[in-house]
Order: sequence, then structure tokens, then C-alpha cells
Amino acid sequence: MEMVKLTIDGKEYEAPKGKLLIEVCKDHGIDIPSFCYYPDLTPQAACRMCLVRIEKMPKLATSCTVTVADGMVVTTASNEILEMRKGMLDFILGNHPLDCPVCDKGGQCELQDMAFDHGTVYAQYAVNKNNTGEERLSPFIAFDEQRCVRCYRCIRVCEEWMDVHALTKIARGTHEYIGFYGKDLSCEQCGNCVEVCPVGALLSVDSRFKSRPWDMKETVTTCTYCGDGCQLNLGVRGEEYVRAASKDMTGINGEFLCIKGRYGSAFISSPERLKTPLVKKNGQHVAVSWDEALKYTAEKLAAVRKASGDASLAVIGSPRLTNEANLTLARLGKAFGTPHLTHFRKMELGDFWKNLSAPIGTHAEVQEATTVLVIGGDPTEESPLTGYSVRYAERKHDADLLVVHSRPIKIARRQADRFLHIRPNAESAIVQALVDEASLDQMAKTAGVPAADLRAVREAVHKAKNLAVVVGPQVTGAALKALARLADVIGKSDDKKMCFLPMAGYNNSVGAFDMGLTGNAADVREKCGQAVKAVYLVGANPVEQYGDGWKTALAKLDFLVVQELFLTETAQLADVVFPVSSYAEQDGSFTNQAGQVQRVARALEGQGQLRPDWLVVQAIAKEMGLNINAKGSAAALLKDIGTEISGYSGVSFAKIKESNGAFRTSRPLAAGTAFDPILADLRKQTGAIDTNAQHDTRVVEQGEGLFKLGTMLNQVPTMIEAQPFWDAHKGETAEWEGEFVAAAGD
Repeated sequence: MEMVKLTIDGKEYEAPKGKLLIEVCKDHGIDIPSFCYYPDLTPQAACRMCLVRIEKMPKLATSCTVTVADGMVVTTASNEILEMRKGMLDFILGNHPLDCPVCDKGGQCELQDMAFDHGTVYAQYAVNKNNTGEERLSPFIAFDEQRCVRCYRCIRVCEEWMDVHALTKIARGTHEYIGFYGKDLSCEQCGNCVEVCPVGALLSVDSRFKSRPWDMKETVTTCTYCGDGCQLNLGVRGEEYVRAASKDMTGINGEFLCIKGRYGSAFISSPERLKTPLVKKNGQHVAVSWDEALKYTAEKLAAVRKASGDASLAVIGSPRLTNEANLTLARLGKAFGTPHLTHFRKMELGDFWKNLSAPIGTHAEVQEATTVLVIGGDPTEESPLTGYSVRYAERKHDADLLVVHSRPIKIARRQADRFLHIRPNAESAIVQALVDEASLDQMAKTAGVPAADLRAVREAVHKAKNLAVVVGPQVTGAALKALARLADVIGKSDDKKMCFLPMAGYNNSVGAFDMGLTGNAADVREKCGQAVKAVYLVGANPVEQYGDGWKTALAKLDFLVVQELFLTETAQLADVVFPVSSYAEQDGSFTNQAGQVQRVARALEGQGQLRPDWLVVQAIAKEMGLNINAKGSAAALLKDIGTEISGYSGVSFAKIKESNGAFRTSRPLAAGTAFDPILADLRKQTGAIDTNAQHDTRVVEQGEGLFKLGTMLNQVPTMIEAQPFWDAHKGETAEWEGEFVAAAGD
């Protein structure tokens, strides 16, 4: 990287050539005010607040558009510059309403801060206020046009970060406003436009009028939804949830949050939360004390174990639980001596880990890739930060983006250089073509894609210098094993870099597996009422998620224990239901799909008689007289994880903090294992593909995957309101569907 020397306010500095002047100043603690500038957005030069004097330039220059050069001499503060900035503030305030006492942005408003910083302004623009009413752009976003300062951050975020292109400038001059063409805002509605708005023009519907910033306590924690593991600030007032917001350019996600992370946490203050233990008596759940519920549970589990043996008990954890809770469950299962120790998962990580030929990559490493292969899965809909990272690689590094999916997905709409629209369940054919060139033509026919396109994808993957492979849950069985060995097939060298990022599904899918819950949940279901007589199920709702098969199976049990936040469809079948703390009411950790351990921090105490999951498990073990090496805190359990769990060596809350909030685990690469048996199994898998199946041309719509209502979102009013809104807009992306239909028929 070439460095240049420049002088700023009489001091000499060194900076990378071509870097924006405003960024160099900020890096060295020199404050330059701005509205339109925002990190990672294209320069706009709209607000004119960042004006500076540069020697040999005839007039003041916008530091947000000027790149540094060798020998540059810059003045950032002078009477001339101050007067110009005051003049711009005057211009902005000329049509700005005096809403500070009632505006939710008051106390966190950049315009308010600048007015204070610059002292008296002249208020010389005697104009009529542009009185306009507030409107709802979507179920999530409210827009007050008269507060807008025309910085255009929201438009650029919508275009550059999200590739939605929903917001735009409408009209010109004093009549210009931010809007969209149509009756309402139809986009992914992530709320990032709200986050970057410097004033109160864009506001989140769910948190308006609930708290002033100084009345709210914000706690940094980790999102409880998808496997990306975004960090967020959880705001509470008293014991009530107010809002979730992204952190200031820190953490693995920077300013990014999806709609579920930003708007999906209101369930923690739902009046439907369970508050006391329940025991079923005469077919009805009755509230009882913790002592009675624990004693009854311990006696029943012990009786089943004594009558039918260790294997008659099953322990089912959840990828929603903290590492500490899943570790404790694994210990309890081992104390029972049961082989039925599992959790619900979307991807068989065990097969993937055993054959891993390249490291698991972080989102930051995906963003730096020059070639990205997305095979199976829809990052935009299922793992939004992964989708953002893929788009970033394409936008910033012109990455060669290759997408393989059985349906047209959003990330293939504009960014993809190659989109292989395959037949349903034909991902394995693409994997075989990647690892076995001789079969490429046949696999193209099997998958229903042009052989030339498949060959181009294979060549791009094999020639890539910095390759990231994003693996969706549709890649299964031998195909998943073979894909994990891709680095061995391609060949490793010093000038090549490669990583995998599995779309594991839930917030702690990786952690649940790593803690030892590695059994097969389907095997437990088949044995319910026969070999399995009692199930201890924590943090999952299989009846709602997987259907009547689980409802029938659980009804056959002699005894069912459930730990839950709500009286779910599964909890209604339970003999005992324990009320437990949500992620916002306990300390702990999650491991995201990039293998990074992040902190879960308690933001509020919680109402009723709630306890963390791990504490309930320990109490039952103690009541049964079982020694599971119980510890008295989440911190102590995390220390045990750092000692006992492979790849987690040394992890602790302190280490997580030292690692900028994300402690990276290690995972050994496969060595010396034969590939031929995997290839043989892969050929069998591809041989079972239905080559008569028609291509699915339905565009994947918002709300089909991660954003579909489930146990927690059904307790979030804003998300409930959004579902029919999404349904009403289905099909609006069909204008580009024909491109994929045509490609599939080539």
C-alpha cells in the first residue's frame, strides 16, 4: 500500500494514497462535521458541512470527496470555515421543524449536536415551513418528511448495502423529498435506513414514543435468530423492552441488522410469557412452586429410568439455547447414560466437520473474497449478514459471484455473474461436477443447466485465488461431505486462499453441536413410546415446526418435560413446563456459523419466576442425586467449555471482549481420509435425482424463511402486521423471473 505525507492543521501525517480526506482526519481524531458522509457509502457531497481549505485550491473543498495526495496541505478549522458551516446549518434549519421536545431522535440527533457545537446561527432564511404529515412507509418505518436534511444516506444504503433500490429522490429543489414510486415501500425493510438517518426523519414504528435516549439502558448482546450472530444494542426502560439497534460500526456486523434482529425482540416483554412452573393434573396445567415441579420431575424421570433403563430417556436441546445450557444438558444426558442426546438442526455439521479441507471463514473473510460460490440456501432470506457480506465482496472487490439454487433467489437477481438454476434437489449434481470433471456433461443434464455454464462455474472455482464457499442446508449427505473436501480436489498452494461458511440455520446451531448434542432427533421421534419412554426437551417447538409426526410421537410418552418461554404447541403436551429466561434475561454465549463465540448479556431481570435453562437442568440433576459438575454461574460454565470442548481452548467472557466481541474457535482440517468412498456415495446420490422434475420458477419471497412467523415472532406485533403486507406484495419481483426460466430451458 502506497503511503503519502500530508499536513493537516499544521501537523504532518502519513496516510494511504487515495483514502478520503475526511476519513484520514477522523482516523487522527480531527473532527469534521458531516451529514451525507457515512462509512462504506459512496461520497455524496450533498450537505457541504465537511468543507475544508486545501492549499492551491481556489475554493473550499468537500473533504468527503477529496482523496489525499502527497504534499497536500489542509486547514480544517478557521473563521472562514466556521462561517461557511454556520451558513449551511442556517440553510438546513430554515425549513426544519422545532420538534426536539417530541422527536424520538432528540438526544441522539446529529443536527441537534451540530447546532450546539457551532453556537448561534443566524436564522436568516425567512421561509414558510414545509408542513407535511408523517406517513408509514411500511409496517416497520415511519417517515417525517419535514425533518429530512437531504443527506441521502438512506437511498445509498438501500441501493448499495441491500441492493433493493426502493428509495429514491423525487421532485427537485425545495420540493424534493425522499420517497418511492408506488403506493407503499416494498423492500426487505431491514431498517438500516432508519439506523443511518442522522435526524428524526426515519423512525422505527415499534419503538417510537416509548422512551427518550437518556431514560433507556442499552446492553450489547447477540441476536437470538439466525446463524450469523449479529451483535446489537438491546434497549430497555425499567423492565420493558424498547428497541434493538445495531452497534456503531463495531462487532462482526458493524451497522447492519436484518428486520428480525432489529424488530423481532419484543417477545421478551410479551404478556404471554410463562411466569411460573406448570404441572399437568387431571389433564390441565396447574401453576405450582419450583420445589414441587423439580421434585415431581426428578421422581418421574428416575422412575422411568429404573423401570425401562438408561436408553428410555432422551435429552433434546436446541440451537436457540446458550452454549452453557447445551453443555449442561449434555452433561445431564451423560449422567443418565442415554444414547439419545440431540438437538434439532438444519445441516448435518458432523459430516461437514469430519471432511473439512479449508478453514471456516468469518463474514469479514467472505467480504474480502474475489470469488464467491453460493450453493444451496438463500443468504438474503435465511442469513442476511452472509447475504450482505457476499454483496460486499461483489461491490467492493468485483468478486466473481456464482450462485447455485433450485429457485430464483434475490442475490442472483443482479449481482450473480453465473446463476445455475437447477432442478429441485439437484445440488449434489453440481457438487459432483466440481469434484469430478469427467462427469460434468452428464451432471449438467441431470441438474438441468447448460453444460457451458456449469463448466464456467467449475473453472472459476478451480482458478480462484481467494475463494469463499457459502454452503446452504440443501446440500446434504455425500454431497455435503464431498463439497467439504473441495480444497483437496482443487489443490492447495501458497497463492490460493479458500474458506467455507456453512449456513447452519439458527443462532447457536454450531454451539449446540460442539457442546455434544450430536444425536439424531428423527431417531428419537421414531422410538417414542417404544424404546424411549421419557423426553426432556428444552427450547424447541417441534410440533409447530415439524408437524403432526412429532405431536403423535410425543403423545406416546410416559413423561414429557419442556422448558420454554411460552405455552407452545409442544409445551401443551408436556407433563411439566418450566418457565425460563430469554436471551435478554441471562448471561451466556452463542457460537455463530463462522465459529465465533459471542457474548449474550443480561439486559433485564425478567418477570415472574424465571430461571436460565442451565440452572433448571442443574436443579433437576441435583434433585435426582446426579453429579454433573454443576457450576454457579454462566462465566464458570464458559470456563469449563474452554477446558473441555475441542477448539474452544481458553474461551471466557474476558477473551471475548479482548477479541472485539467475537472469540474465534479452531476446527481441525481433515487429513489422510480417502475420497473415493465419498465419491462413490455421491454418484449414488446423483443417480437418484429425478431428471424429469420441472424447474421451480417461483421467486423466493420475503417471509418464506427466516422471516416467517414462528414461536417468538408470533409474539411480536410489528412482525405479525408485516406478514400480510409481504403476502400482498408477493409476485412483484416476477419481472426478472423470465430471465431464469429462459436460462433453465437453454
